[in-house]
Amino acid sequence: MDIRIQELDRTGYNTANYRYDVSTGGFKLSPPAQAANTGKSHVYRYLSPFLPAGYPSSVTDDYTPYQIYDSLQAFASTIAGLLASRAVFVGMGVGSEDASVITTMLLYIAQATIGRIATIAFADRFSQQIETKVKFYRFFADIVNDTAFLLDCVSPHLPILGRAITLCVSNACRALCGVAGGSSKAILSTHFAKAGNIGELNAKDGSQETVVSLIGMWVGGLVVSKVEGTAETWCCLLPLLALHLWCNWKAVKSVRLSTLNIERAAILFDGALRGQSRSLDDVGKQEGILVKADILRTAEGRLLSSCIVGASVDELLRIMHLEGLVAPDSPETTGERLKCLMDVFHEEKYLLWADIATGQAVMVLKEDASTVDQAKGFLHLMRFAKSHSPPPKARTKRMEDAQKSTLTAQQDSEVLKGLKTTLDENNRLWPAIQDRAQAAGWELEKGNFEKGPCYRVRMQNGADSKKDK
Repeated sequence: MDIRIQELDRTGYNTANYRYDVSTGGFKLSPPAQAANTGKSHVYRYLSPFLPAGYPSSVTDDYTPYQIYDSLQAFASTIAGLLASRAVFVGMGVGSEDASVITTMLLYIAQATIGRIATIAFADRFSQQIETKVKFYRFFADIVNDTAFLLDCVSPHLPILGRAITLCVSNACRALCGVAGGSSKAILSTHFAKAGNIGELNAKDGSQETVVSLIGMWVGGLVVSKVEGTAETWCCLLPLLALHLWCNWKAVKSVRLSTLNIERAAILFDGALRGQSRSLDDVGKQEGILVKADILRTAEGRLLSSCIVGASVDELLRIMHLEGLVAPDSPETTGERLKCLMDVFHEEKYLLWADIATGQAVMVLKEDASTVDQAKGFLHLMRFAKSHSPPPKARTKRMEDAQKSTLTAQQDSEVLKGLKTTLDENNRLWPAIQDRAQAAGWELEKGNFEKGPCYRVRMQNGADSKKDK
């Protein structure tokens, strides 16, 4: 009998091989072939408490470089945090006979209060944007965290009132770091967990942070005991913060998200309009971190200064200049002009309007619009903007005219004509572009185009109200 059994984990990774031995009447156990060939079986065994089961096949390819840089930044942050904590203790009077327990307690309460208020306010104002700009907010969290370290080290040299204000602002920065860092980390964990093992991945990530922080605390304790004086503290702190930010920058840049936001869609579809199929790695290398995400850019430069996906009706009317800015010589009423736009997009799940003069564009989504429809509409917007964007000097002149409310009905007619022409072209070429994008690994059904509050509309257009609904 020749009985062979391969043991697989839930991700399909070969963990062990069994073969029946006729001479002994039992089964022989052998390591997986890939582990024996690469010599990594022992490494995986020792690192298994810190890596997801089935690693590396159970996570995306960008998980490893991200975790390496993330561990380095956590190490630097731990040491910098100990230096900052020592400065806070000194500022509060630890070791001084003049220190007051009541004063220290009141300062702690004030810090905690400001931190909690900052947490609630920041979450209310920016929580809906974090998923759209996850890389920005991941890096932003570390910027405000390092700002808190700097404020802590400055505080002992200030008078009591200035010290209290500085420490309160420092605690507010940490609160912002907690919201932005925690939310963006959860989104990235969902991205990394290729096998749906989000819970295990977060647990193992916690184990990694525990070990790195523990090592950082011992090394930081040695550094704090050796470094004394203001000048020495700053000479040690600033390089640590620089290393911390550099590692975070490299970590965020190594991420290759497969969902589209405005910036990634602009890079991807700019290539599509050139006949190119750009992979996750191609787009990830070009994607910025601290850039404004709603600016539509291409290789030639900026096309639009802002683009709102899921815009409200009020925003559509404003950008179409229908709230009292219609030229006096225009024979059309507000309703007639809007009806023309609705007729153009009668069969679509969205409405577009772009003012090339001011560089503003909006996409109004109908109530049944999917994420794929948003991607299709965004490609349509890029087609229109690339074919109707005037030269810089002409754009400046048209912007001045727009600010003076001298837009003519002829200009609006050109916009409608351009939208209709590019719509026909976009509908014809979209299926092929969609197939190529999905073949390259893009998940068009999971995009994040919407920034902040997003609206859907239900339209009724006379006798066609049921079809237009």
